[in-house]
Amino acid sequence: MRVFFMGTPQLAIPVLRNIIESKHELLLVVTIPDKPAGRQQKLTPPPVKLFALEEGIPVVQPPTLKDESFRIQIQDMRPDIGVVFAYGKIIPIWLLDLPRYGIINVHPSLLPRWRGAAPIQRAIMADDKITGVSIIQLSPELDAGDILMQAETPIKPEDTAETLALQLSNIAGKLVLATLDGLERGEITPRKQDETGVVYAGKITDDDEEIRWEKPADVIRNQVRALNPKPGAHTHVNGMMLKVWRAVRPSEDVNVGFDQPEPGTIVYIDKNRGPYIATGTEPLLLVEVQPANKKKMTGAEFVRGYRLAVGDRLG
Repeated sequence: MRVFFMGTPQLAIPVLRNIIESKHELLLVVTIPDKPAGRQQKLTPPPVKLFALEEGIPVVQPPTLKDESFRIQIQDMRPDIGVVFAYGKIIPIWLLDLPRYGIINVHPSLLPRWRGAAPIQRAIMADDKITGVSIIQLSPELDAGDILMQAETPIKPEDTAETLALQLSNIAGKLVLATLDGLERGEITPRKQDETGVVYAGKITDDDEEIRWEKPADVIRNQVRALNPKPGAHTHVNGMMLKVWRAVRPSEDVNVGFDQPEPGTIVYIDKNRGPYIATGTEPLLLVEVQPANKKKMTGAEFVRGYRLAVGDRLG
């Protein structure tokens, strides 16, 4: 089939790579315009653009999909189908209706659970044990199109948003090709989503990032995993913001030295492993942290460098 691809972040590259290496003809890559980044605000191309150019694939970056020259360009290509994965803009109706097979969308969840902006993060926060990839027919409603194919994968206890996204991206690369091949052979029957099972994955907010130590240890641990590598869960110590990149439930019981410690209190310090922090249930061990304007460090390095002691408070 004659395919155009729309995507932007690193996450989308395995899907793009698989299409390039397949029997299908990749006509064009559409991605967002370069944006200022870094301290010097240097114009930086999106990862998909860099990869496509390295592969010799034509790239366009229309500021808006209402751009008439873009419309004429893609009409003249006579595509059979479009593939979208994390493009970053709403697809207009005229483009949905243009290809013979419409546009298919890659969504990193088992729809209808976790429609919306942050499906990977919300699945980890909710302590889901299973997630996956859905290939749907793109429709005007948010992530509500008919399901063409799905694949499941477990969420491991040590998974972060970064590791899970990589895993889902690799699954998506194979699933998109299976979908293109199946549609071409007429072997795929679209399936309506069960509206009774819809759960929305709202954008990550400032409130999601603040650690509330009075919550159960598992809730905090999942919050930390879900927000790694960005934006990161944070707390405060001595008026300084502290990002927490890894927190675990200790495998052993410790003598905390407090009968009923206030949540956020340092209840024990292992000089080789780091501080144990009281939560609404059992203590959590801070394994990796990052003080404001500093590099990431181990919990043990943090305790030594900032001279923390049992009884000090975070929050």
